[in-house]
Amino acid sequence: MQSNFAIALIIFLLTYSAIIYSNVKNKGYPIWLIMGIGALAMVLSGVLRVDEAYSSINLRVIVFLFSMLVFASALEISGAIEMFATYMLSRARTPNMILLMILLGIGLLSSILMNDTLALIGTPLVIELSKKMKISPKPLLITLAFSVTIGSVMTPIGNPQNLLIAIESGIKAPFIFFLYFLAVPTILNIFLTYFLISKYFSNYMKEAKTNFRQVIEFDVKTMKLKDEKLAKLSIATLVFTILFILVVNTLELLGISFEFQISEISLIGALILLALSNKRRELILRLDWSVLLLFASLFVLIQGVWNGGVIAFFASYLPDLNPNNSLSILNILLQSTLLSQFMSNVPMVTLYLPLMKHLGFEPSNVNAWIALAAGSTIAGNLTLIGAASNLIICEAAETRGFRLGFTEFLKIGLPVTIMNLLILYPFLVLL
Repeated sequence: MQSNFAIALIIFLLTYSAIIYSNVKNKGYPIWLIMGIGALAMVLSGVLRVDEAYSSINLRVIVFLFSMLVFASALEISGAIEMFATYMLSRARTPNMILLMILLGIGLLSSILMNDTLALIGTPLVIELSKKMKISPKPLLITLAFSVTIGSVMTPIGNPQNLLIAIESGIKAPFIFFLYFLAVPTILNIFLTYFLISKYFSNYMKEAKTNFRQVIEFDVKTMKLKDEKLAKLSIATLVFTILFILVVNTLELLGISFEFQISEISLIGALILLALSNKRRELILRLDWSVLLLFASLFVLIQGVWNGGVIAFFASYLPDLNPNNSLSILNILLQSTLLSQFMSNVPMVTLYLPLMKHLGFEPSNVNAWIALAAGSTIAGNLTLIGAASNLIICEAAETRGFRLGFTEFLKIGLPVTIMNLLILYPFLVLL
């Protein structure tokens, strides 16, 4: 048993050391491959049996991710996301309003699509926009990073870690509870973040031409979708899926339970989209399958850490973390924010969830689970390695000749994160 503890801990540390090195140095293997090797090592070392490894994979999470990747693929191929972002940006009347449109438009869109998807699609859009405005892409790229982080926090389908919490915590009607606790502070954070970054990046925005409205050259009326039929179909099925989830969540609050939850409803919507589309093969081929492999490997790795007793060991060193302590909400919020800087938010939540259950947190401790979602998501605003969406933006920007530095992100990320947490905390303890 003691040997399993040492082996599991070593594998875990080596895996995350490789991920951190890869993130900071921009070298090495992709994260999904590193995670896969770590998961395999847990099995080969005997910490996990083969059947335990398979059973540790949360199929509901994998099904949901697959479903949302189908929607994202359809919206991207049809040009719907690009048109939405372009339309939002074209409504700006001043250079600073561009920052607000990115925060508001792409941020709110991130609440219904995975923020990683919006990070991938939004990066080339804001870089092109910066070229038209004749300014450095840095302020727009950092604003994009903040937007997909802040916007995604308020729903269980905005990012992978929120989905993990919604499913694993067992809370009823997660969609409604996420909105109840997080919708208002999210809107406040969007506008207050705009105030901070508009001041911080004022010199950059002054460089924009005085006739920047002509420079942007976005004419919504002449814009055409790449595939209008697919765009309408993907939007219709996505709206149907979200409404279906809301209806089921509402009925659950009234005491009517359903076997179908977020994952199963999302799969229904995705399958309807694939069945009605004549581009189903292209949609499937465009899916980012590495995301699914990453999460499957992550579940196996964390199960190995649990079996080795590592989680129980570290649980004893966490201060004031129990359901009956009034400081637990604050501790969860701060711990999840800080721990995410060392292992990124999705792996952190995967490790933290069984720890909270081990310490006695139940589905009824809704605000504690929401605090975990809020802290682990907002962690992405502090440093570049705090969230996978940040790394996606960095990688996509670098392929286009632009690089974001760790320090320059931290300079504005620190005050933004502190402000975000100060806004979130009262809503978590008072509602």
